[in-house]
Amino acid sequence: MNRRDFMKTASGVSAAAAAAGAAGSSAAAQDAPALQEGGNESGGNQSGGGNESGAGNESGAGNQSGGGGGTTHEVVVGPGGDLVFDPAEVTIAPGDTVRWVWDSDNHNIAPGSTPDGAEWEGHPEIANSGTEYTHTFETTGTFEYVCEPHVASGMEGSVVVQEGGGGGGGGGAAAEFDPHNIGVPMQKHYIGAATFLAIFATIGFTFYLLKYGESANTSYPNKKD
Repeated sequence: MNRRDFMKTASGVSAAAAAAGAAGSSAAAQDAPALQEGGNESGGNQSGGGNESGAGNESGAGNQSGGGGGTTHEVVVGPGGDLVFDPAEVTIAPGDTVRWVWDSDNHNIAPGSTPDGAEWEGHPEIANSGTEYTHTFETTGTFEYVCEPHVASGMEGSVVVQEGGGGGGGGGAAAEFDPHNIGVPMQKHYIGAATFLAIFATIGFTFYLLKYGESANTSYPNKKD
């Protein structure tokens, strides 16, 4: 095969690869609306597990306060003996509940500053590992609190109550990411990648052949021995 014939063949391969890539992109564009519509109908909008939670409010291990039907967020008191609340800040929505669980001894929850009109007594009694205390927050604003025996060590926390809530931790596992809901099926990506790889391979081989010459076995008219 001489260079002219090879160039014709390489051009044909590149054109075919480009056509395959265009077909894959077109199919992906047609599938995207259907996938997005399916994503909007997914069970995430129908979930109600958070509203059904109430295990913390039913606990009898410690004092209880409130009994709202919102999501329950958990805060560990003195995890592993460390003088901290984990997490130190929780952002929730009005009507959500916070459950404090003691993981070590000699801690309490003493409220500091609270929003105007809010009533919250905390858990002033010093308690030990295994104690649980819950409270449902209805008033928006920031509720700050400390552990009085360890306030000098910086053991303090806060609950931020705002419309829409937030990701302050303790409210349940994050939704599992589904790659099929990103708008384009995964197999279309593979087709596109394979198409571009074929194009680049063809161009690279053509460049190599043009740069370093034809094969020693290639014959052409007027070739000198």
